[in-house]
Amino acid sequence: MRVQDSLECLSAATQRAIKVEQANRFAVPEDEDLSARLTDPDFLGRVWEQASEIERKVMRQFVTASTRGFFSKRSWEKAAANDLRHMTVGLTRLRRLGIVMTVRKMWSEIGYLMPLETREQITSYLLPQPSRAFVSLAKTLPYYITAGRGLHLDLFGLLLFIRDNEVPVTQKGAIHRRMSGRMATLLSLSDEHCAGVVLPPLDQEDREGLVLTIALDLALRLRLLQIKGKSVAIRERQVRRWLAQSPPERWRDMYECVTEQYLPHGHFWEAFALMMRQVPLDQWCSLDEQLRMLKEAGFTLPPEADRLIAEQWLHLLTGMGWVQLGMDAEERLYWRWNSLPQLTAEEGWFVDAAGTITIPPLVPLLHVWEISPFCTLHFDGPLIRGEIEAKRLQAYLASGKDEQQVIGRLRAASAHPLPEALVEAIGQWAKTARQIRLEPCFCVRTAHPGFLEEWQGIPDFQPFLTQILSPTEFLIPLSQEAALVALLREYGYEPQVLAHTAEAAGEPEQEAAGTAPDGWFAVERPWDGYAVENTYPDLLEGMRDVAALPKMWTQHFQSYHPQSLRNLLKRASELSLEVEIQLEGAEIQRGLPSDVRIEMGYWTVTLATGSGKARLRLDDIGRVRIVVPDYLYEGV
Repeated sequence: MRVQDSLECLSAATQRAIKVEQANRFAVPEDEDLSARLTDPDFLGRVWEQASEIERKVMRQFVTASTRGFFSKRSWEKAAANDLRHMTVGLTRLRRLGIVMTVRKMWSEIGYLMPLETREQITSYLLPQPSRAFVSLAKTLPYYITAGRGLHLDLFGLLLFIRDNEVPVTQKGAIHRRMSGRMATLLSLSDEHCAGVVLPPLDQEDREGLVLTIALDLALRLRLLQIKGKSVAIRERQVRRWLAQSPPERWRDMYECVTEQYLPHGHFWEAFALMMRQVPLDQWCSLDEQLRMLKEAGFTLPPEADRLIAEQWLHLLTGMGWVQLGMDAEERLYWRWNSLPQLTAEEGWFVDAAGTITIPPLVPLLHVWEISPFCTLHFDGPLIRGEIEAKRLQAYLASGKDEQQVIGRLRAASAHPLPEALVEAIGQWAKTARQIRLEPCFCVRTAHPGFLEEWQGIPDFQPFLTQILSPTEFLIPLSQEAALVALLREYGYEPQVLAHTAEAAGEPEQEAAGTAPDGWFAVERPWDGYAVENTYPDLLEGMRDVAALPKMWTQHFQSYHPQSLRNLLKRASELSLEVEIQLEGAEIQRGLPSDVRIEMGYWTVTLATGSGKARLRLDDIGRVRIVVPDYLYEGV
């Protein structure tokens, strides 16, 4: 969850309270936008630098031991069991600053969540410099899995197929096996790349054909597809917006989607993904060194972490054409970003006289999409080859387009002038396509012949009366409708314009008729069902019992009446607070008391110290006090 998403669940009063707390602690303006502040690296850096040790410990816990920044209350108590009371105090103060959000599930179970931007910034404080893992290799290292041509091209090919073919969806929400087999061949992302994707429910899926499931899921999450009736259909406007993005913007959107959906869950995965984002393009990195850096930062890594990272994450990114992998003679793994999907589109294509188009990788995809209705496309790695053929072109022209649109689209991204022979061929094909032509038009009907007879004598109406069918009917092209309506109203008529929205409002109606679900499937996550709770914690939350202790017990080192001494030790044991004890004529000891009871006629207490446990008689205790860290009282 991002900062903005979490703040939308908080009321203005709660956000105001967070701002006041931030202003009191860090002397920042109260009127600044809260979302901007909580995503500001300078502000988060100040929070980290000025935080108390216990607050830093809590932040480290959220970064190194949580799953995507999430702790249920039970998992938090388990993770902080060694110092739960003090850690809870630090957690409360971070919640008051908006660094951690309170979440609740169905009005019952509570959890805690640190938003993404905050986690990433704190993780960067813990990790060593990324350059430590950079290596220079004399040659490109081989690897047993080949890279894909690029996720953007895989999705492009998939969208073309769905645009030009009906893709029905079964009652169980799947693609028919015969159709899915045809669609899977369009992808360079292979089942071998996706073999390590084992997040539920994909761990129950058949490995064969999983690649198409992943591609459809990403296309839906990017809002490129919709379920329309019982079929899958493209969202034309969204597809064009996606294709019109610059390659770096498009890659960023896809990478965020892939990371959100497919990054494995666990303590170290998000930190590793952040380390990857800090690596420049085409820079080789040692995976072994990066794992050592994670350990130094406090992350606990599982056995064979290098194998898990390769199979469950790097292979997937390799199949998407984003990462290149290599392995040396000692089987040490290296990786680097492939710069091609992130380079700015700036090239043009090359067209020969036979109608063959060679499309380099950096040609804007929107131009390629615009010629695809009349040009057959073939993918050869990152290179695209197009072929203009008479049959496909004539079908395109028969739909109402003309040859000048075709020539204009070819010239729009051509690196050189179009061959004259191809321009002439397109003209000849267009003449053949126009031998029989169907054109949409409007039929204008009048109540009686007198209207038409009158209009024939008025010059303003002459351009509209070229296709008279009868004394009361005539045809006009679609393009003249608005002008004729305006002219009729100018002459005092009020025409009745019947609905013709199938053409005029086609796409908006299609968009409304279809649905764009979040994805083809839902990955099961530990925080599902939790929502941010509109709450602002009290400063004493989690420490009211400690704050209610008599100040004499905590601030004075003195002797007590036997009954008062028993009460003091029992209360310290209940609250898991250490005590300082001085036996008669002995040194001061410090430890955690427990098990206050009568033994052999004497009251005794067990004191757990750093050197072990000791059983003490209360009669031998001279002075005692409960040890409460000073920071528990800060701000109270």
